[in-house]
Amino acid sequence: MHPLSILRALIVGFSMPMVLMCFFQPGIASAGGPTEALQITSQKVRLLLSDMTLKGPAHAADRQEELLTIIRERFSCEEMSKRALGEEWVKRSEAEQQEFTRLFQVLLAKSYAGKIEGYGAKPISYLEEQIANGYAMVRAKMYAAKKDYVLDFRLMEKAGNWLVYDVVVDGISLMSSYRGQFARVLTYASYETLVERMREIAGLPMHARAE
Repeated sequence: MHPLSILRALIVGFSMPMVLMCFFQPGIASAGGPTEALQITSQKVRLLLSDMTLKGPAHAADRQEELLTIIRERFSCEEMSKRALGEEWVKRSEAEQQEFTRLFQVLLAKSYAGKIEGYGAKPISYLEEQIANGYAMVRAKMYAAKKDYVLDFRLMEKAGNWLVYDVVVDGISLMSSYRGQFARVLTYASYETLVERMREIAGLPMHARAE
């Protein structure tokens, strides 16, 4: 596979269940500890998906918008983009970093928005919590039909809020996986070429910045 073709496979082919929640920019999260924060978000998602007034294709757009609003409260897309791009991040200007963050969000949203509902209602048990120096790890188990997944949520405290910056699924870090793939692409192509390819996959105009 050509290195630039890896990018499309990377975005549309990632199969980890919790990747479906990892492409949203941060908002204002609830106060409390990291486990409590995740529990509140999970409960909001379950309540939304069980709301009979939002069932059916006619309400799909409204249901999805409300779902995205809930998830925005808990995930830091900027921090996740920084970790996914790795060493290349510090070489980029602030404007380039902001564009990459928006593109990364658009790409993942484009690929996975339609699948969120299938996983959002799955039951999750929270097993343990570790906190040190403004960072936390919350271990959980998600129960699916064919397999149970062990999830390690990695969070950082920001202005009194706990925001997710990585999810480790059965020992595999989401951000490490993306970082490795982006690094492989950048071995054979320039950063500018990478961004142009991301715009193309996202359906945005070439040579035009993501809004």
